[in-house]
Amino acid sequence: MSTAAWQRASLPLLMLRVLRSSPRHGYGISQALVDAGLHPITGAQLYPALVKLEADGAISAGWEEGASGPARKVYSLTARGRERLADLEDEWQSFVAAASRVV
Repeated sequence: MSTAAWQRASLPLLMLRVLRSSPRHGYGISQALVDAGLHPITGAQLYPALVKLEADGAISAGWEEGASGPARKVYSLTARGRERLADLEDEWQSFVAAASRVV
């Protein structure tokens, strides 16, 4: 499996983790992941994941006026999202530990 495939599989965890520090718009989430050393995330990957997280109640969205352009949708972590993030982090640690025993 390629690095990009692993990244797609862990995208909800990664996105919630980025939003833990502060609300961000879609590009800001994507850029934070790239800045951390991950592969660029396409809109076709990012926005469906954001829609699903919003539908699940893990994030909320609102509009922020742009300084020199149109308003942007900004995403924030909700209380449910903090719970989901904690669950995903536990699952990730269990997976990493088990995979490390095999590898």
